[in-house]
Amino acid sequence: MIPLAVPIAFAVLALVAWGYEARARRAYEATLSAAEKRQFRALRRVHPSRSRAIIALKEAETAVAASPDLELQAAKSMTRSRDRKRQAKRDKTSLKDPRPARSKA
Repeated sequence: MIPLAVPIAFAVLALVAWGYEARARRAYEATLSAAEKRQFRALRRVHPSRSRAIIALKEAETAVAASPDLELQAAKSMTRSRDRKRQAKRDKTSLKDPRPARSKA
């Protein structure tokens, strides 16, 4: 016999998935013109899985287009932090007396 928690967990998971899909669909529809929205909604009624594939493809294209910018920004910030550390180290060593200390014997 199936415990009562299993169908409840399944229902909760289905509701979460439905909410996520609705949010992704609204975000995608916001980028479309009125005519494209009508076509997309008609496609969604006829082929729901195909409309999900279109949204996933659009998200993937956006992620690929944005990734070089993010990588470049990360590289720049890493370089800046390294340069600051190196500069601080140089400043610290340049303040020291270049002559070795004499020992009193």
